[in-house]
This record gives sequence, structure tokens and C-alpha cells, in this order.
Amino acid sequence: MNYGKKGSKKRQAELTSKGIMYGKKMRVIFCKVLLVCCFAVAIIGGSLGFGVYKGILDSAPSIDDIDATPTGYLTTVLDNQGNEIATLVASGSNRKNVTIDEIPINLQHAFVALEDSRFYEHNGIDLTGIIRAGVTGIASGGNFSQGASTITQQLLKNTVFTEWTSETSFIDKLERKIQEQYLAVQLEKKVSKNWIMENYLNAINLGQNTLGVAVASERYFGKDVSELTLSECAVLAAITQNPSRFNPISNPEKNAERRMKVLNNMLDQGFISQSEYDEAVADNVYDRIQLVNVELQDNGINSYFIDELTDQVIRDLVEQKGYTETQAYKTLYQSGLTIYSTQDMDIQNIADEEVNNQDNYTSSPKVSFSYRVSIRSTDGSVKNYSEQTMLSYYKNKDNPNFKSTNYSINFASEEDADAAIEQYKADIMQEGDEIVDGSETVIYTLQPQASLTVIDQSTGEVKAIVGGRGDKTASKTLNRATDTTRQPGSTFKILASYSAALDAGGLTLASVQDDAPYTYAGANGKSVSNYDKRYTGSFDGAGHTVSGLYIATTSGTKCTAMFGYADKGSMISNLTLADSIITGTAQYTGGIAGDAYDMQNCHVLKSVTVTGTQYVGGVAGYVDHSISECSNAATVTASSSKVGGITGHMFGQTMLKCYNTGSVTGASLVGGLTGCIYN
Repeated sequence: MNYGKKGSKKRQAELTSKGIMYGKKMRVIFCKVLLVCCFAVAIIGGSLGFGVYKGILDSAPSIDDIDATPTGYLTTVLDNQGNEIATLVASGSNRKNVTIDEIPINLQHAFVALEDSRFYEHNGIDLTGIIRAGVTGIASGGNFSQGASTITQQLLKNTVFTEWTSETSFIDKLERKIQEQYLAVQLEKKVSKNWIMENYLNAINLGQNTLGVAVASERYFGKDVSELTLSECAVLAAITQNPSRFNPISNPEKNAERRMKVLNNMLDQGFISQSEYDEAVADNVYDRIQLVNVELQDNGINSYFIDELTDQVIRDLVEQKGYTETQAYKTLYQSGLTIYSTQDMDIQNIADEEVNNQDNYTSSPKVSFSYRVSIRSTDGSVKNYSEQTMLSYYKNKDNPNFKSTNYSINFASEEDADAAIEQYKADIMQEGDEIVDGSETVIYTLQPQASLTVIDQSTGEVKAIVGGRGDKTASKTLNRATDTTRQPGSTFKILASYSAALDAGGLTLASVQDDAPYTYAGANGKSVSNYDKRYTGSFDGAGHTVSGLYIATTSGTKCTAMFGYADKGSMISNLTLADSIITGTAQYTGGIAGDAYDMQNCHVLKSVTVTGTQYVGGVAGYVDHSISECSNAATVTASSSKVGGITGHMFGQTMLKCYNTGSVTGASLVGGLTGCIYN
């Protein structure tokens, strides 16, 4: 370095040079301008940020307008004794409301220990948690996976900001987070911690289509939430972060890992003692969960009674309350209704048992089916086939695979039905054909089918419904008791005739009716008769005793009497014949039966006259097996052989306690009781 006089002057000249001085001045000006710009940018940026923040807050819903209580609750159906028989659930409504008093304190603390350890201290947002999550995210290279949401924020997320699952950008998420934090602070000013905890635990998704701890407790443990142990509480708390990943049924190992974190946090935060911790850790809770899961797997199918009940409730809401179909459906499946039904489970169980009891059917069960399949040909065309096309195919005589015009799809077993279906596919498919994926379905049906409805006639209440025979494989399947119609036959007489007679006709069950030919009054009166042209005389309304039988003077080709030729396997009993004339020109003639197998407690009175040509009896012309406790006081006459007061010919084994006080006249083989007896 030159410190001489010459060097010093040179240095002084450089420092006082105008160019150098100007450069320095410009640098100073530039730095000032840059500093001012930075301040300006900071102020403008801050203002803009504040404006955006203020705009986000202004666009947030008002704390007075929001409802942070969960919506969508399952409907419960009770029988006539108040017992739960079904739950009706739509997506997003499998929830039962429970109060904070019904939720175990261990369950509350389990969620606090895992999700929000400062829940009882913060004002809705946890600044310490936010800082911790930020530092952890920076330290991990930008992985901000550790959450900082409080339980209050999570409640708002589940009940107010329900569209968060459709967020597509960071801006959307940031906006929702800011509004969530703002409303969390406002909500904590308005309600208590217990209110927040209660609604949070009723709102959260806990997997297996369960919402809230009440339904989750029943689904995983088969018990009321108030009965949960510490170990079980930890299982539920472990689910909430990721209900699929931590599902205790499908992923018990993952849930077990997180359950240990819950228990460790509870111990560290002083919520449980060491002994409680040790007991919970030792609990083999996952075996119990699997057992409950097996028991509940078959309980998702509604009964025929519930199927019809839901149809009627929706119909009533539409027709009587003016709801739309959609409104009615949501009300039934998402509004937490309690429906008090008329079903009597004792009667229902009997009805189910009897309809499915093979002893009540005369033939062995058969299996039919409903079948659908679509087949794509090599040219790309698709044809649809069913059990109906199968029937038509095998009944067609022009078909080389013709089986029979009476071909049926009723088979001895499901295996035989499957074999027939496979054969049908082999017969109709050509080389290169293929079945369209997912198009083939088979639904088996037991045959013969049956249905049953039990009604309390005094109230009109339906007590039981059986819509079909065999296993019910799904809800809303064909309900033969309510969804199909049949010709009512004579059962309609109960409404059209008997009820009217009892209600308005002045008749009682003791009123005697005369079953006889009838002609309506008037010049053009029409004559009416029974379908079989036979008449049973007078009988009371209960049908217990028949007396005063009316039988016109008749002639037959084989036998003549009230019953004519009786069924060889039948028993004729408890009949009394009075005020009649029986005339027959055929082989068998009797006051009550021409030809009978068994007769008991049958009586022919004095005012009856029985006249025939062969095998003539006051009670019966011919008895094939036995007759007991029968009497005759009528006049019996015949122009030929085998005439008796009781029977003309007795072929069977027993005649017991029979009496005749009438007169008997015949050409040959005449007896007071019987004209001829074989055994």
C-alpha cells in the first residue's frame, strides 16, 4: 500500500471525483427506493391478505345460522310389545343419538387423548398444536400430514362443512380451514364443551356404514354404548382417523396398533391408571368383534312384514301428508323415526314355522328358478334369455332339442336346476358365443309356494305376514301375501254374505238356515241351486249340527240320498234327517246316504219315508265298513230284496248301538236293522 504524498493525493482525487460521488449517490437512492418498495409490497400484500382473509370470514356462515348437530338418523321399528324388530337405514343415516350422560367417560377421554389433548383448555383452535404441526411438517421436508384440527373443528367439518370431500385445490382447503377455525372459536363462546363432545361423538364416521358411537358400539360389540369397556373404547377411538384403514373387522392389526397409541396417550395424560391400562392391553377384544360380526351378517335382510310396512308408510306420507316420493323416502330412512307396528312376534314365528314345515305339504319340495343371461354372438349382437325362453325352447316340437310340451322348470334340487341351466346354455350357444360379464343371474324358488297373513278380526291389525316359502334372500323380494292377487273363492262369502247377515240381517250364529232349492219371488223369479245340485238341509250358523234335512224325491243311476255315493274314505257323522221323502230307482237308496264307508251318530226321524228297489235302508242303503250310534224311526219300503231299518246291506265289521223304531217292508231279505250283513 502506497502511503506517500503522491499516493495520498491520488486517493483524495478518487474520493472527490464527481463520477464516483454520483455512483455512490445513486446506490444510496436505489437502496432507499428498494426499501420503500419492500415496505409498500409488504403493506399492499398485507392489505390484500387481510382483505382476502376478511372476505373468507365474511363469506363464512353466521354462527347463529349454522346447526352443528348431526343429521340423518336411522329409523327403529318396534313390535306390538315394544321390542325392536328392525332398523331402516339409508346412506348417511345409520346413526342413533345418545346424550353425553350415556357415553362412558373413558370413551370421551379416548378421543380427547388421541385427537385433541388440549380440548378442555383451548378456545376452539389449538395454537400450540398448529405450531407443532408446522414445525413437524418443515422438519420432515414439507410433509404436513400431522393434523392440528381440534374436536370442535372436526365437529364443524362433519356437520357444517360437509362438502370438504369434494375439495379440488389447496385454495378450497385453505378457505374451509380458515372458516372452520373462525367458527370453532365462535361456537365455543356459545356452547359448552360437553355439548361439543356429545355432538362430535354422534357425528363421526366409524366404518362399516356406522355413524356415531352408539351404532358403532352395536355393530362391533353387540352392546349399548354405555356398556363399553376401556379396551372397547380405545378400539372405537382408533378408527376415526381413517375408518377403512383402521377398521377392526377387516384390518384388526392396524387398529390394534392405533389402539395401543390411544391407551398410551390416555395413560400419559392421566386419564387412566396403570392397572386400568394393563387390563385393557391384555383384553383379547378382536376375537369378540369377529364373533359379533358373524352373528350380524345375516341380519341385514328385512322380513316380509317390514317390507310391506315400509311400503305403506311411504304411501301414507305421499297420500295423506302430501310428501313427494323423495321426501317420504328421506323421512322414513333418515329422520330417526320410531315406528310402532302391530306385529306379534309369537304369532309371526308360528306362521313362519308352519309355512316352512314340510309335514304340511303332500309332496316333496321342488326347486324352480328365475334366470337371466345375455349372450354375445361372434357378430357382436347380444340376445337376452330367461327361464321363459328356456321353457319355450324345450316345448317347441320343431326344436331338435325338444323335450316335452309339458316341460317344467321344477326340479328336485338346486343342483338339478343348475344342471338344466348348463344344458340349456350348451344347447343355445354357438361356437364363439360368450356370456356378457355380469349378466347371468339365478334366483331359486321353493315349490309349491305359499303365503299367509294373520289379522286380528276384532281390531283389523295385521299380526303376521309370510310372503313366501323358503329362505328370504334379500329385502323387497316378491311378497306373495301382499303383492300378488288370487281368486278369493268362497272365502269372499265371509264379507259378502256372512258379515252382512250378522251385522244387518238380524241373524246370529244360532240362526238355522235351510239349504234347499230356492226360487226368487215374483212372476219372473229365478231358481238357484248349489253347484253340485245337492242340499244339506237346515244347519246353524256355526255349522256344528245339521237337522231337518231337506231332500227332494229323486231318482239316480247308482244311488239316491242326501249324500249320494259317499267317498269310500269318508266319515259321515252327526246328521239328522226330518220331513223328507226319499225315492230311488237305482241300486242304493238311504235316508242319509246311498252308499257310505263309515257312519256315526246319524238319525232318521219318523216323518221320513224311504222307498227304493234294492239295498234300501232308513239311514243308508249300503255301508262298507262300520256304523255306530245311528237310529231310524222312518218308514222304509222296497219292492225287491235287502231292506233294513238302518241299512239294506252291511258289508263291514261293526254295527254298534243302532236302533230302529220305524217300519220296514220288502220283497226279501228284510231286517229291522239290516237286510243283509256280510261280516
